[in-house]
Amino acid sequence: MKAHLEFLSKAQTSWQFLLRELDEIPFEWHFHPEYELTFSINSAGKRYIGDNIEEYADNDLTLIGPNLPHTWHSQRKLDSNKPISVIVLWFSHAWIDNVVTLFPELNLLKEKLNQAHQGIQFSDNIARQLRPRFIDMIQADDARKLTLLLEILACLQKEPHKKLASSKFHTQQTNANQQHRLSQVLRWLHDHFADDIQLADAAKVSAMSTSHFVRFFKTNMQQSFNQYLNEVRIGHACSLLISSELPVALIAEKSGFLNQSNFNRQFKNFKRLSPLKFRQQWRNQAS
Repeated sequence: MKAHLEFLSKAQTSWQFLLRELDEIPFEWHFHPEYELTFSINSAGKRYIGDNIEEYADNDLTLIGPNLPHTWHSQRKLDSNKPISVIVLWFSHAWIDNVVTLFPELNLLKEKLNQAHQGIQFSDNIARQLRPRFIDMIQADDARKLTLLLEILACLQKEPHKKLASSKFHTQQTNANQQHRLSQVLRWLHDHFADDIQLADAAKVSAMSTSHFVRFFKTNMQQSFNQYLNEVRIGHACSLLISSELPVALIAEKSGFLNQSNFNRQFKNFKRLSPLKFRQQWRNQAS
C-alpha cells in the first residue's frame, strides 16, 4: 500500500471520532488537513512523525498538525488476547480556532496548536490520567463525546510536551510530487528493509538518478538513506530481541544485516549497548 493523502468522511458532527481495533498497525504513511489527537492502547512499535522516528508503547498520546506526514507501525501487542486499540480525534483548524475564541479558558491551546505542526507527544503521566476519558468516548453519545474532548483539551493545554519532527520538515513538504515520491520510497523501504537493498534500488523506486535521490532524501528526512535504513533495521531487531528467544545471529539476518559484526556495531551506535545487554536490560525492567 503506497502512502496517500487521507480524506476524512464528513460526519454529522463538528469534529470526528474514530476507534480502530486491529491485530496490527501497518505502515501507512499519510497526511491530511485536520489536526489529529491519537491515543494508542495495547501496542508497542515505531512512531513516524515527519522526519522523527521513535519507539512508542501503551498510552502513547500525540497531537499532529495539519498536513504533517505520519504513521504508527506496531511490532507487538502488550496483551496478546486483546486487540490493539487506537482512539483518533480529528478537528479542523477552523473548528478549533472557533472553540478557542468562544472559550477564553482554552487560550493556552494556541501554543500547543502551533507546536503541533512539528507533532508533539505528551507525557505518560498525563496520558494515564486521561485514559479513562478517552475510553469513555467509545460508548458516549455525540454530546458527551464533545464535552469529553473539551475536558481533554483543557487538561492538555497546561501540560509539557516534546516536539517530534524537526523545524525544517514541515516547511519542506510543500511540493505534492516530492511528497508522493518520498512516500513511495518509505513504503518500499518498510516492505523490503530485511532484503539486501542498495541506494541504487531506492533511487529506481523514486524514478531519480542516484545522485539526485541522495540530495532529495537528505533534504526531506534530514539524514541519509543509509542512516534511515539502519534505524529501521535496528528498530526491528529490538522488537525481536524483546519478543523472541531467537539467537542474535538470526535476528541480525532477519533485520537485514548480512554481517553480524556490522550488526553489532550499528546496534551499539544506536542503542549504546550490545544486543545481548539490550535484551537482558529489557527483561530486568519487565521482571
